Amino acid sequence: MKIIKPTPLGILTRAYRSDGREYLGIAIPMMATLGETPRLVGETELWDTVGEALSGYTLDAALPKPHAEFLVSGHAYGKYCGRSHVCHAGIRFAGIDKQLRVSGDRYWTGGMTRAADEATAAEPFETLPIDWPLAYGGAGYADNPRGRGFATASGDRATPRLLPNIEYAADLIHRREQRIEPASFTPIAPDWPPRSALLGQFDQPWREADCPGFPRTIDHRYFNVAPLDQQLSAHTALPDGAAYEITHMHPERAVIAGRLPALRARCFVQRQREDALAEVPMRLTTAWFIPHRERVVMIFHGAAEVEEFDAQDIACLMIGAELNAQPLSAMDYRRVFDLRMDSKCGALHALRDRDLVPVSMLVHAGGEDETTHAPSQSAVQRNLLRRAQLRAEQAAASAHGPAAQLALDAIATAAEPKRPPRLDELAEFVQQQEQQAEEQRAALETMRQQIEAKHAASLSMAPARRGPPPSSITSACLARTEQPALLEMARAADHKLREAYLHAAHYQDAAPRLDPAAADTARRRVAAMYANGESLAGLDLTGADLSGMNLRGAQLSGVLLESANLTGTDFSEATLTSAVLVRATLLRARFARAQLTQANLSLAQCEDTDFSEATLDRSLFEHTPFLRCRLPRASIHRAQFRHCRFDAVDFSEAKLADLVFMEQTFHDVSFNQAHIRKLAFIQCRLERASFTEADIVGLGFVETDAKGVHFDRASLRKACFVKDSVLTDADFTQARLTEVNLRQVSAQRANFSGARINQCDFSDACLEAANLQGVKLDNGYMVRTDLSAANLARADLIGGYLRRANLRGTNLREANLFRANLAETSMDRGTQLDGAYLEQAVLCPLSRSA
Repeated sequence: MKIIKPTPLGILTRAYRSDGREYLGIAIPMMATLGETPRLVGETELWDTVGEALSGYTLDAALPKPHAEFLVSGHAYGKYCGRSHVCHAGIRFAGIDKQLRVSGDRYWTGGMTRAADEATAAEPFETLPIDWPLAYGGAGYADNPRGRGFATASGDRATPRLLPNIEYAADLIHRREQRIEPASFTPIAPDWPPRSALLGQFDQPWREADCPGFPRTIDHRYFNVAPLDQQLSAHTALPDGAAYEITHMHPERAVIAGRLPALRARCFVQRQREDALAEVPMRLTTAWFIPHRERVVMIFHGAAEVEEFDAQDIACLMIGAELNAQPLSAMDYRRVFDLRMDSKCGALHALRDRDLVPVSMLVHAGGEDETTHAPSQSAVQRNLLRRAQLRAEQAAASAHGPAAQLALDAIATAAEPKRPPRLDELAEFVQQQEQQAEEQRAALETMRQQIEAKHAASLSMAPARRGPPPSSITSACLARTEQPALLEMARAADHKLREAYLHAAHYQDAAPRLDPAAADTARRRVAAMYANGESLAGLDLTGADLSGMNLRGAQLSGVLLESANLTGTDFSEATLTSAVLVRATLLRARFARAQLTQANLSLAQCEDTDFSEATLDRSLFEHTPFLRCRLPRASIHRAQFRHCRFDAVDFSEAKLADLVFMEQTFHDVSFNQAHIRKLAFIQCRLERASFTEADIVGLGFVETDAKGVHFDRASLRKACFVKDSVLTDADFTQARLTEVNLRQVSAQRANFSGARINQCDFSDACLEAANLQGVKLDNGYMVRTDLSAANLARADLIGGYLRRANLRGTNLREANLFRANLAETSMDRGTQLDGAYLEQAVLCPLSRSA
């Protein structure tokens, strides 16, 4: 489910079943400041404050409350107490006035021989949380087992016992055995009698029709969590702009007064395979005050009926807030939806909070200092602007008419500092920049055409660069120089030019092959240097013919071999770090155990090439065809493969890490026994690919067609096959799968027989006619999985979650379905359950089609 929302608004959702129907509960929390001019704060502050101030309470369960209520997470402060160390803390809100008496710690002192109980005077305190642990109650007291002051009749009267710190002013405790009503502003736990009595009966009718949802006998007031005297039982929503007054719950302000912002929430859902947006009515049901932080959380509730129990039929949910007096139309929200769903600019429009929240309610509204956005100018910038202004003034003194004014205007415009765009202005800013760039491109194109037309006879285009860059200084110059600094600068320039060439040689026009004479000279030179044990590092052998040569173990770091003929050349155990092999012919070349780190092999012709045990870390392959190449036990870490093709390539036992293959094809490729860490195939095509016995941690197939792929006896951990990936006829025989996501994958006739599958998700996948015989599924999900005509004989599915799975024609003979969830599964006469173990299996509710 995609969520579209402004940053100040939170979103909570919960799918639930009620009265035999499925719903998506929606809660929209937004945090506002307290006081006369409330503003909304960001969601980050919302959750940070909730985590710190709510003392472990859940903010909301995203279940629609039948009527409105309010809560307070606050503290009492000793500064408001007199000598008695007692004060009152309270709130007046929406017609309810609730005042509590808060005192320091007190103890009963009376013993068995005393005629009346006595309590000590209250001890001084600085701050006390107004919460259930300090209210009346205690172990064995159902209405507040977390409190203090309650003791059973068999309790030891001689042991000092605390009195409650928090009481209703009209219901104070006077005697040791007296029972009073617990007092607090915080939520009531779901298992306490005031709420648990409303939950209904989890009986046989519930198990058959509503499990695991709420029973039909539930009183929906169960969803209200506030004490009864904080619930507005006659109102389904809080009044617009309700006034509040909070007393003695702030460390500095004795009274905090104001009104809630008069806002309402809007919510729209888009269902799968539908274009229309359906609005979900939202009600402001809850206000949760946090006075010591001067914040209030307003929570709006709503519910949308859905088809799927997990609301998978909802594709997108969009929320916003608006002033009650300034509602937006459904068309306004549709426009925002379309902008944010735009594939090109949607991310930028997502930063525009003002589209979904009134600008006047944002926390910076009215107080933003535009000067804070002005970029600071460096001394260099100021000097340049001053120099330009002086030149403009000089030009104006010698010029006349419009020319002088134009010069001054241009400089004045350039000197004006421009405010950088805010986040919510980026969409318009980028659009303006793109428009300006397009206008400039059009103007430049017009200018180019005019120049070409005017100077066609004399215009000569320089030829595109080919081959490596020329050296900036000759060897003779290097030898004669007496300026070491200049020499070092020249060497640094050469190094940078070569580095740029290393990474971009394949974008230039192809370097030509050497003519026969030059090729022979280069070949003789290389042979002589190699025979003498000299280093060949850094040599420029562009276009050379080194075919058939033996260069085993040669030092060739940084060598330039663009367009070289290396057919049959033996580079075994050679060092070619940062070598340029762009467009080189590598037919039958040998690089066994060679070091090719950071080499560029783009556009190289790799046919029958041997890279056995070679190191290809951080190397570059772009538009490189691999035909019948061998890479067993090679190390390939963080290499870049772009637009490559692999035919009959052997990666067996290779170490592959941090690799991404995008829009590439693999035919008859073996990754058998490979050691794989973080490998992704995106929009690729794999035919007859094999990962047999591979050790894999981190594998991703995204929109990848891998029909017939083999993962038999492989170990897969933290893998995913998503976004329309295809695993038809795949082989996972005896594989070990841990934390693998196969949601929505197409895997008809796939073979998982004997596989060990732990914490994997097959939800919404198609496993029609698949073989899962003897499979062991631990903590697995097969929600809505199509298992029709599949073979799960003797499968271990203990605790498996198969809700709404398609089991028509499925073989489940002798399968272990202990505690498996088979609710709403589809079965027919072809479903075979002979000998299946169904003890404690969940079979209800039955499928709607049953």
